[in-house]
Amino acid sequence: MRTLSEIFVRFGELGLKSPPVRRRMEKRLAANIRIVLEKAGIEDAKITINRAWARLIVTLETQQNSNESLIQKIITILTQNVAGITSVSHVIRSSSDLDEIKKTALNLAKENLKPGKSFAVRARRLGNHDYSSQDLERLVGEVLFESLSKKRNLTVNLTNPDYTLSIEVKDEEAFIFDQKIEGIGGLPQGTQGRLNSILRGSIEDAISGFLMSKRGSNIIPIAFVLKNSQIFGTNENEIEKQLKIFNLMQPKKHFSYYIVDFAQILQEIEIDRLQCSTCDKICIAISERISEDQHIDGFCLGNAKDTILERIPESGRNHLAPVYYPVISLDPTKISHPFKENFSSEFCLSQCPGYENQKKKEIKPPSLKEIERIVASANFSLIEPDKI
Repeated sequence: MRTLSEIFVRFGELGLKSPPVRRRMEKRLAANIRIVLEKAGIEDAKITINRAWARLIVTLETQQNSNESLIQKIITILTQNVAGITSVSHVIRSSSDLDEIKKTALNLAKENLKPGKSFAVRARRLGNHDYSSQDLERLVGEVLFESLSKKRNLTVNLTNPDYTLSIEVKDEEAFIFDQKIEGIGGLPQGTQGRLNSILRGSIEDAISGFLMSKRGSNIIPIAFVLKNSQIFGTNENEIEKQLKIFNLMQPKKHFSYYIVDFAQILQEIEIDRLQCSTCDKICIAISERISEDQHIDGFCLGNAKDTILERIPESGRNHLAPVYYPVISLDPTKISHPFKENFSSEFCLSQCPGYENQKKKEIKPPSLKEIERIVASANFSLIEPDKI
């Protein structure tokens, strides 16, 4: 037996756009959802996505016995991997008939409203009905209280309830739900161009790429990989984990990235002259070289807040596109991002001698000619795996 389940997808920032721009972004968000779910292996459900009054409704047709676990998996994917989503809710659809709304709401509350808790009903209504939003809150609240309060020792709290049952009615349909799970927010990826994200093993670089993804950019990672360097160690472990996150987030069926031989570059700079600002200049210049025949709207990378003033690249060279330091003046520990658990900085920043050298004014960095030579001799390759 097959059953239908539905998920509300909300997108707050899209509402600030003009109607034509908002519609384009909604279409892009719907397309991104399809691609990300497909990449995550959601194959045992027939999925349709429709728009309804500033919502996307994801409808799943599944086998009944796999329904609940599949819904939770999809909710996790949408909230953690899809930029542009403010929140999602698993909803139950009914008609706008008041008796049916009461019945559906009571059944849902019986499942999830725990004993000893307080509750409230919130309603939002559009269209012509025999009841107002306030009527709906009061009438459904009365049904819940009369049916459940004595058995479960419930109280009503309209200010800060433990449990909130929400109802949204539009014309002849109603949607009832009691969960609202926050998403990444921001704008749908692909609406704000393409950026190269420089990755050197640091959390700051990874967060920078994530923040630009969240602002609507498709990210092409450029991974500067150290493989068992006797002098500098390795950053392979961390970069591999970071690439997995970017793969999950990218709304592309075929994820691709570049690998650059970082050990060769650092060896040519020499450890005594290595500074954060020099590393930035060379990594940006190599990224420009990689992108010479492509349309790229910018480059992004991380920073250490106590060396950022010295790290901003010199203006003597005309960049193909802007360079973004999105973590500038921010505390990475206070940013919500997917690189918190089981991630650390390998090599870059505090583990790199260049971090301390940056503060030494007596160090003479490589000349422009030396930098050009290093950039011209850099080895890189395009990686297009089916699955990381």
